Amino acid sequence: MAEAAPSLLKGAGIALLICLGLPLLMLLSIPCNLFGSPSASSADIQEMTAQAEQLTVTCKDQRTLEDKAINLFINLLPENLGFISIEKNLGNTNDYWMVAITSVYSEQDVMLIDEDKIVQTMQAKLKYELKAKYDSEGNFEGYVLVISDMTPTELMDKLGFDEMQRMWAEVIQSTIADAEYSAPSGSSDNTAGMDFSDIVFTGRGNSKDVVYFSQYDSRWGSLMYGKTNTIAGAGCGPTSLAICVSTLTSKTVLPPEICDWSVKTGHRCEGSGSYHSLIPDGAAHYGVPCRGIGQNKTELVKALQEGKLVIAIMSAGHFTRGGHFIVLRGITDSGKILVADCASYERSQKEWDLSIFLAECNKGAAAGGPFWVLG
Repeated sequence: MAEAAPSLLKGAGIALLICLGLPLLMLLSIPCNLFGSPSASSADIQEMTAQAEQLTVTCKDQRTLEDKAINLFINLLPENLGFISIEKNLGNTNDYWMVAITSVYSEQDVMLIDEDKIVQTMQAKLKYELKAKYDSEGNFEGYVLVISDMTPTELMDKLGFDEMQRMWAEVIQSTIADAEYSAPSGSSDNTAGMDFSDIVFTGRGNSKDVVYFSQYDSRWGSLMYGKTNTIAGAGCGPTSLAICVSTLTSKTVLPPEICDWSVKTGHRCEGSGSYHSLIPDGAAHYGVPCRGIGQNKTELVKALQEGKLVIAIMSAGHFTRGGHFIVLRGITDSGKILVADCASYERSQKEWDLSIFLAECNKGAAAGGPFWVLG
């Protein structure tokens, strides 16, 4: 990653300032025919990509400031709310969007982006509701304060972004997200453009026979998923859901159908992928029982032992450099996990240690994730 001037980057937020200053460097490298500037050179694009590949690690530092923003948010709430506990349900506005929106909000001026500015933007995205809590006998115990975050569109509305600001935010977010999406270098099996018709993974032990779809399938990989990317580029959520629906019901539902439904119902996150709510809401739409189990290891293993399918949202690691939905399709007698990874037929034929999924799942997942049990 290119170094920023040390004199501009002081205090505890130094890594974050590098992270948030990165879009400045990237914007110089984006092919700019939309904005009337010359196209980027090959060397510029290579430099931009190399910088973007470091973004996932760097942006993890935002977690500490997000906690600070949450504490400030809670302290500013009315004193008479009377909640007995706090529950966090975050994940609608991911790190890439926070980098993009904060950068645009500060007019891409690194001098304006200090720790307070970052916390201010993070605090702005938060909202809350009170949820009644009852004991096992149905007696009312009190209210739980549920803190969630806005979607990028909602946050930009709140900050008063005009159309030009929204466009810039989407360009920045899309550029850095596209560089991070997909598998780690060397682990993909180069199956783009193949036809994966009629592939079924044979069940073992308690696991079912599972229908397999690839988001890269030649039949639909090049079709648009929303306005800013294709099914191959961003359709892992709908494709994973299609695998589960087609396996668990009597109807074959192909990825393009679920992509269309996702776009029409607002589950497509332009410039990134799909909102996590796609999984429970999409399963309900197609009549498939679904429940989020958070990071509950016991529930995860039990579900797979009972022959259910699990959709997982993964962070950087063995399956992705950024974010990626996959299907866990079974568990062996020795405790190894079987997957149906719509981005890799090769990875779908391997056995995986349970610890990988527990360590690399998206721990900030919304909508009951990072694991959802279907069936």
